Amino acid sequence: MAKKLKIGLLEFGIRENSLNNSKKSLYDIIDYATRADEIGFSRFWVTENYFSKAHDMAWSTPEMLLPILLGLTDKIKIGIAGIILPLQSPFRVAHNYKLLSSLYPKRIDLGFVKGLVGEYDFQYFNAGVDKDTYYSSFLPKLESTLSFLREESEFLKKDLIIPPYKGNIPDVWYMGSSHSGLNVSLQHDLNFARSIFHVGSNKDYLKEELQNFKAEYKAKHGKEPSMVLTFSGCCHKTKQKAIKVAKSSTNNDLNSINLIGDGNFFHEKLLEFKELYGYNEFIFNNISRTHKDSLTAIEILSQYV
Repeated sequence: MAKKLKIGLLEFGIRENSLNNSKKSLYDIIDYATRADEIGFSRFWVTENYFSKAHDMAWSTPEMLLPILLGLTDKIKIGIAGIILPLQSPFRVAHNYKLLSSLYPKRIDLGFVKGLVGEYDFQYFNAGVDKDTYYSSFLPKLESTLSFLREESEFLKKDLIIPPYKGNIPDVWYMGSSHSGLNVSLQHDLNFARSIFHVGSNKDYLKEELQNFKAEYKAKHGKEPSMVLTFSGCCHKTKQKAIKVAKSSTNNDLNSINLIGDGNFFHEKLLEFKELYGYNEFIFNNISRTHKDSLTAIEILSQYV
């Protein structure tokens, strides 16, 4: 019997279909999430991204999709990966996600990223977003958001309640493409997600760094953090078919794809990643562009989750 792995899914909201209709893609992705829930995947994360001329994207911000996904699934954790915090109001983020987490306790993952927004899109975020302090605003906004979520009794002294009173709060995550965020996670009691597929991401193993972080985190917070490694890939019935789908999904640019192959290959490589990187859970960015190929990939991998 094959060794089981803990695997979640990352979804950018990009699909191709015969109708060239991104509204149809929404329904395909909802079906994809419900199927992932049924066959045992651990998480389903949706991204916030702004690409001004992307006709095949089903959303830029997926917040309105989260309660739908939660309502149509039973066990899988649903998350945003992640909120581009420099664009957000911490007060509003805390309100939205405390409410959502109170409706669906222990099922919400709230990820925070610094994020990139193109010049064209940035001009429309002119209210309260300063281009010169964009990146430096991340940490103060993170601290403010966490304070609103976690310090209910302190705000009550100031006659401020973020409803529902005594409600639940989501699991919170720092998300990045290197280990540079480990200290932020340690200091602010955050789970940690590392990507090895984003442009410029550090693909070195760095297992010792991760183990040190885990030990320091447990000593400081009295618990172990959740940690995931996010990778991109194309899984299909044969390696040849996987390569063909990957090429059609990326205009023949395979450089940013970590794994391409059949189910056995994925299983072997993820066991290898587990040993070399030190992560016990993975998030799979399935680069397949069609609903059929996306479903095929997770059906193949279902034997390993």
